[in-house]
Amino acid sequence: MSELPEKDYTVSYLGPRIRIATVVMLLGVALLAARLWQLQFVQRESFTEMSLSNRVRLLRLPPSRGKILDASGNVIAENSPSFTFSIVPGELKDQQEVIHACAPILGITPERMRGLIERSRSVPRFMSYPIKKNMTLEEVSLLKSHVSDLRGVEVDIKPRRMYPWGETLCHAIGTLGEISVDELSKGPRLGYRGGDIVGKSGIEKEYEGYLKGEEGWEQIEIDAKGRQLGIRGRKAPRNGADIVLTIDAPFQSYVEEVFIHRAGSVVAVDPDTGNVLAMVSKPGFDLNLFSPSITERQWKRLKSDSLHPLENRAIRGLYSPASTFKVVTAAAGLAEKVVDTETKFSCAGEMELRGQIYRCWNPYGHGKVALNRAIVESCDVYFYELGLRLGGDRIAHYASLFGLGQPTGISLPQELPGLLPNTAWKLRTYGEPWKEGESVTLAIGQGYLVSSPLQLAMMTAALANGGKLLRPSIVSQVVGPDGTPIFKQSPLIRNTVNLSPDHWAILRSALGNVVQDRRGTGKKCRIPGLNVKAKTGTSQVMRVKQRTTEEDQIPYHERTHAIFIAYVDDQPKKLALAVIVEHGGGGGASAGPIARKIIARYYGMPDPGDPPE
Repeated sequence: MSELPEKDYTVSYLGPRIRIATVVMLLGVALLAARLWQLQFVQRESFTEMSLSNRVRLLRLPPSRGKILDASGNVIAENSPSFTFSIVPGELKDQQEVIHACAPILGITPERMRGLIERSRSVPRFMSYPIKKNMTLEEVSLLKSHVSDLRGVEVDIKPRRMYPWGETLCHAIGTLGEISVDELSKGPRLGYRGGDIVGKSGIEKEYEGYLKGEEGWEQIEIDAKGRQLGIRGRKAPRNGADIVLTIDAPFQSYVEEVFIHRAGSVVAVDPDTGNVLAMVSKPGFDLNLFSPSITERQWKRLKSDSLHPLENRAIRGLYSPASTFKVVTAAAGLAEKVVDTETKFSCAGEMELRGQIYRCWNPYGHGKVALNRAIVESCDVYFYELGLRLGGDRIAHYASLFGLGQPTGISLPQELPGLLPNTAWKLRTYGEPWKEGESVTLAIGQGYLVSSPLQLAMMTAALANGGKLLRPSIVSQVVGPDGTPIFKQSPLIRNTVNLSPDHWAILRSALGNVVQDRRGTGKKCRIPGLNVKAKTGTSQVMRVKQRTTEEDQIPYHERTHAIFIAYVDDQPKKLALAVIVEHGGGGGASAGPIARKIIARYYGMPDPGDPPE
């Protein structure tokens, strides 16, 4: 019997295992291929960025913001070194360790710092994001010992804005602040990033494009531990241009010092050029509060102040010009041949028109009054009569020639135009025709009419220079970082008030008598040796039915505003100014002495004090 062939148990036993191993190997190769494909194609950009971050970092090199100088070269705004602690989100490895080590030194709560780190993720991964600015030297020295051991943090030096004159010229200079999300999304904000400091108001805002300069950059090579290996490329920053003002800081400081009242404004200009020589708005604030950033408590205090210290009254305060406007009405009356120097109206202390009583400031009246005496003693009834004969539209026309109710064109942001009413405006606004009584009130600078202190100063300048309405200038030139002027300001005539030489002589004589005549309402501005010409005004805040209440017995916010305009036109250097004292009472009594002190200082004369009664 033949033997059966022996069965190969080895093959039958190993065969399944080989197949399983083959499948496992194939799966492994497939997974490896899939992972390689993911790394090569799907995550290539992410790993490329990570690889570069371990080799090259781009650092921003901020420019030095341009200085602001006064007319004599005194520094009004400049820069000083400031230390900033920043996060580089792309290099931050241990967030909790950074918070634990740095928050106590910085004086920031862990929650606050965690929130700031989260905000830093909105910037490019390898750009620095400021966490705390303006650190003390003690904080810097303590952090330096930690920064070298932590990834993604750095302490760098950035410029801080400083204002050596503090509150002086605060509203005109303006403030700086961190750029907002809205500012980044609106307008041509090329080169700006979150955390950048930009002008928020005043000259700092208006001349931002010149002041900010051009940012530079530096590429540094680092190893995986963040240590610097070398510099691969660099573009130096270009510093901002300097702004040179028309204002002399010591003179400005003096004007602010003599304005002892709670609120108001002073604007002084050169009537030949339109250059602003002083611009005061009271109350004010210390510009250094905003550098590098104002605290929430300080901000709330300024915002909640009932006197509104952040408001630039010189260009945004709107007041009825009151009797200072009588010069405009007089000019219109002469030019339109409605009156001459001999024309007289009778003042018995009041005038009745269609059952309405219009009172003169003098309840006893002035008797028969011609133009010169009407201006000198500020007789209301004379100008009521003149206003009736002129009508609202002719008065408004001459007021527009003097620049009232329209922007002056000064290079400061947010100027308000005021309001100059006429018959068309009344019909358009209220759907009602103009009334004769509105011509009466307009003639003495009351009613709907409101203007800014700067407008009144430029009106006064036009009186001083013979009718040229100039654009006011607060910046004389912009100078590049290399010292080369970028541009220089030149006088610009906006309008011309065409009066005959005789009419100008009549107005000049009357305005001079306002100060020199013993009955003149502006006699408190008398300065021996100077021919000061002026006009007073007392602007009503509320309608007054009787004039028997003493001013100091009236609540502060119901008192009249004191207004005074003055000029000197017969000296080698000329001056025109407007003074407004909010709720200050009579213009001659309250604002006149301030104008006298300013004029005496400008011409280097001693203040003679108030004349004897």
